[in-house]
Amino acid sequence: MKMPYFSSVVNSLKRFHNCQSGSLSVLIIGLFIAALTALMIVTDIAVVANAKRTLDQATEAAAMRAVQNLDEAAYYNGKHTALTSIYMLAGNENYAENRIPIDCDAGWLEVNNELNTWMNTTSNMKTIQIKNIEITMFDCVYDVVHLETKAMVTLPFPMPFANLNETSVNSSITTLNEKDKGLWLFGFRLH
Repeated sequence: MKMPYFSSVVNSLKRFHNCQSGSLSVLIIGLFIAALTALMIVTDIAVVANAKRTLDQATEAAAMRAVQNLDEAAYYNGKHTALTSIYMLAGNENYAENRIPIDCDAGWLEVNNELNTWMNTTSNMKTIQIKNIEITMFDCVYDVVHLETKAMVTLPFPMPFANLNETSVNSSITTLNEKDKGLWLFGFRLH
């Protein structure tokens, strides 16, 4: 026993299958929408990657500014403590003489100044979609500076169903301040 509804659906499908007028334009519109969506996603990813690179450069510049501040009291009055003396006796005799102490307070001010400069600059080094660079961690121990930053990135094509207009990127840089042995003459190291 055939149902009349089932046969009418089958007949409609056969007629639709036989009549293919306009199917190419539907396919082209579908592929165009897919390509446009892919382009928007790739553009958002590229903007976030560029913002990450910009934040890495700004964080590295700030950390390098921090390690340039010499703690003159520690440098000229001696660098040895009980722990460094034991470490040097264990076979690391050059440990203390190669280290250059950092003035952490002055380094903190330099980090803030450098990041403010990066935020207020209009140069090509800064991505225009990046905003609100903030320091999430600053750690300065004798000759090492560890700096972590975070920034918000505005997406050029917001995700319509995810309610995603911006995202955050993070950067972490650690720098060590030490001197090399030997004499550097015209880019060549002489021992």
